[in-house]
Amino acid sequence: MLLLYGSYSKLSRKAPPSLVQLETGKSIKVASIGSLERTPQVILHFVSDTMTLMMNWSGTLPSTTVEEAAKPKPDPGIDIRSSSNGSGKVTSSAWQASHALSEDFRKEFLQILAEITPPAVFKGTTQVVLVPLSIQPPIKIAEGKWKVKMVANLSIFDQGNKLGEVIPFNKEIFVQAVEAPDMSTTNDGLAAAIYQMRASGLEIYAIRDLPQENL
Repeated sequence: MLLLYGSYSKLSRKAPPSLVQLETGKSIKVASIGSLERTPQVILHFVSDTMTLMMNWSGTLPSTTVEEAAKPKPDPGIDIRSSSNGSGKVTSSAWQASHALSEDFRKEFLQILAEITPPAVFKGTTQVVLVPLSIQPPIKIAEGKWKVKMVANLSIFDQGNKLGEVIPFNKEIFVQAVEAPDMSTTNDGLAAAIYQMRASGLEIYAIRDLPQENL
């Protein structure tokens, strides 16, 4: 009886779980974590979504309605000036996803992306698809910082090659915790796109080739 009382006593002193109400009216339980902590699931979801959006080049704009999904609009691309003062383009999806990168890394990465994106993507004759084969659990490397190893392929399809060309895309992706933007000040357009990419309170601050011995 005393043991049971002790158990109930501990439960009575335990703080009740916090509830957050979504816009739909549904309430969900949330756990309290430190400002520099993120769960492995959140990190993996962030890395997978960001890299897929950034490296899938369809030549059409992302659809936001059923009508747009049925009849996609051509993607005119976003003009990017390269480091050598040349010019190139990245897809609108890649530009949106780039807001998940740290500001000092974003400019450099967009320049590289503009150099490797085939111009035929914007003519609708070439498509590039990222096919993740393995995304390993995040490894903590410092407080609020992790690295994620991704083994993937880039499959390139064009009018003259329906089978596609496969290029290995094996990377170490370095992620750090940041403060998530305030949703209450976000309406639509550019602000909404940035919020969507940074809502998890994470950003990618470096991407490098995965050493062969780690595959």
